[in-house]
Amino acid sequence: MTKLLIVEDDLLLDEAYRRMFGEKYDMRIATDGEEGVKMAGTFNPDVILLDIYMPGRFNGLDVIKEIKKDPKTAGIPILVVTNLPDAMERVMEMGARSCFMKTDVGLSNIEEELQKIMVESKT
Repeated sequence: MTKLLIVEDDLLLDEAYRRMFGEKYDMRIATDGEEGVKMAGTFNPDVILLDIYMPGRFNGLDVIKEIKKDPKTAGIPILVVTNLPDAMERVMEMGARSCFMKTDVGLSNIEEELQKIMVESKT
């Protein structure tokens, strides 16, 4: 089963992700960036679904930076879903696999992108 790490502080969105992806993925949820970085190293996910604007010491940009600089986690594809339009180009430059605006994407679109990422990572 594909291992999915979700790094998202919005509890309503976390619950929606659980309902949508819980039976399809071996899934873990981190509710802040620092926890997300730690879980990436211990859970060893196949893909990460990441928010950018989060409370705490690490925001999503920090998470990408930390994950990409660690050889153990650097190859994990990251799908960013954010409310910050000015962050979209930056996260792609930092190594995110793809990025969506929360206001422009539904859960089915996210699932399609996750499936696409997994197919591409196996080839």
